[in-house]
Amino acid sequence: MPELPWANFLPRPVELAGPQPETYDEEAVGKREEDEPKSALVSADPIRNFTLSTEERIRALTIGAPAYALRKKHIEDLEEGFVATLVKTHDAFVAKAASAGRPVDAAALHALLVDKSRSLDLKKLNDLVTSHNRYYPIEANLANDPQTGGYLVHGRRWQPEAPFTAERLLASARAVLAARDGGEVD
Repeated sequence: MPELPWANFLPRPVELAGPQPETYDEEAVGKREEDEPKSALVSADPIRNFTLSTEERIRALTIGAPAYALRKKHIEDLEEGFVATLVKTHDAFVAKAASAGRPVDAAALHALLVDKSRSLDLKKLNDLVTSHNRYYPIEANLANDPQTGGYLVHGRRWQPEAPFTAERLLASARAVLAARDGGEVD
């Protein structure tokens, strides 16, 4: 019998349709796979706005993550460590005051955190930031804005990262404490 284009819409006999489930989903009755929208989430090959050749894929697998990504991760890890040190200093001061049964002296706590943040060695962190600002546009192959001559990242103007200061780390530590303690910082 010749294959008819409309034959797919005809009901099939039970023996040709395969095993039947013992229960069925009432909402799914009458739906076909063609009715479902195509989605990248169910695709084995995700949507991309670029393609990689086999050679580029092998190169990416063999050399690993780009240098700018590793450097940025190192910067973030160092910053996180410094902020964690300040948070621990804050917590130790508050715990010591609580164990002594006295209220937290906000001025003394602030002075302690400022001293601690100023005692942190930021040279390595700032050297990494300087290096990142110098080489990132080249390593990431950033586009140039034809009007300003500046670099663009995803269509937006790229701004070099500011160097870390004791005040910047202290502000980050206060933000972590505020988020943890529900907005209250001693």
